[in-house]
Amino acid sequence: MRTGHMRSAETDPEGKGYVVWQDCRFSSGCSSNDIVMSTSTTGTTWSAVTRIPIAAVNSTVDHFIPGIGVNVHILKNRPSAQIGLTYYYYPAANCSTSTCQLSVGFVSSNDGGASWTTPVQVAGPMTVTWLALTNQGYMVGDYISTSMGNDGKAHTVFSVANAPTGSVFDEGMYSPTNSLPLDTPSLRIRAGGEVAVPGAASDHPPLTRLPTAH
Repeated sequence: MRTGHMRSAETDPEGKGYVVWQDCRFSSGCSSNDIVMSTSTTGTTWSAVTRIPIAAVNSTVDHFIPGIGVNVHILKNRPSAQIGLTYYYYPAANCSTSTCQLSVGFVSSNDGGASWTTPVQVAGPMTVTWLALTNQGYMVGDYISTSMGNDGKAHTVFSVANAPTGSVFDEGMYSPTNSLPLDTPSLRIRAGGEVAVPGAASDHPPLTRLPTAH
């Protein structure tokens, strides 16, 4: 699957920034990706990277290409960030082109990322070979987004592929007709408290800073 250094970022109405990306630092041997998050109120100092608990830290699920949306609502008489996160995933990271099954998932947080709902499968599964093949692998596209409406609902957009007809591909952009769950206290999972694996590499090598032009 073609994926890159794609980050997804949002700023809430209070001016706090949220960035999410795929990362395997919490997985022994970099065997699968989590979606991780860091936040900032200044843009220069960022919080420690935390793992969004979509699945257990030792699970085989591979998560990638996230799209985040953030709003502010009142929680316990105080403003709190309401976060929606849409992403793609393989149920089993150790799969091949012929066996990988691609799906779209969604989780949300009502308390700024301190706890999250259990994941919801929004679309899929899709067979990888239904996607266009590029020189960097099969590509679902980087076109995924989550927006938080003033109606208290999450609105997401993502790609869905169906089986092609001969050489004609069938892939389009979709959005759920029903709102996605944002307030399910009984299904919340606490985040944080996990430590990155010593010496673990990120999903992609570090970016190289180009020399300043003069």
